[in-house]
Amino acid sequence: MSQFYVGVSAGSLPPSVPLQFTTDSGIAIPAANNVNVFGGVGTETSASGSTITINVNTTSFNWSEQSLNFNAVVQNGYYCNNSLIVSLPATAGLNIGDTIIVYVDTASTVTIQANTGQSIQVGNSISSSAGTAHSNTQGSLLELNFKPSDLTWHTIASMGTWTTT
Repeated sequence: MSQFYVGVSAGSLPPSVPLQFTTDSGIAIPAANNVNVFGGVGTETSASGSTITINVNTTSFNWSEQSLNFNAVVQNGYYCNNSLIVSLPATAGLNIGDTIIVYVDTASTVTIQANTGQSIQVGNSISSSAGTAHSNTQGSLLELNFKPSDLTWHTIASMGTWTTT
């Protein structure tokens, strides 16, 4: 005896076929019997057979060594090897939580320069608009996190001695 299959192109699906997929932040309803699964920032998805795998990329923060003045880029960390100026990015294009890490790997002064209209907060000390934070203590570190509502780079983590102006 042979088997016969009647495909369903419209109307109700059999009860064993999922009609919706519930996630942490919404419900996906298949269109043309398909649900797309895409990774967001820092994630990647893959599929094989009946399995969808979601991988979180924990190595997305880039690090480099710097010996000359430079313009910092968000989601980057910098080992500063000489006396230099780290210029923070302009406000346009920045998002809440954008982060830059500066590590002083010299006994010379490293200066972090805020961009136009921005301030740098270290503990309870806040620089002037377009002000600076500087340190000449080897091993000092600032992890700066941007908050657009007050145009301030807030210190999330720090080591060593930093002075704001």
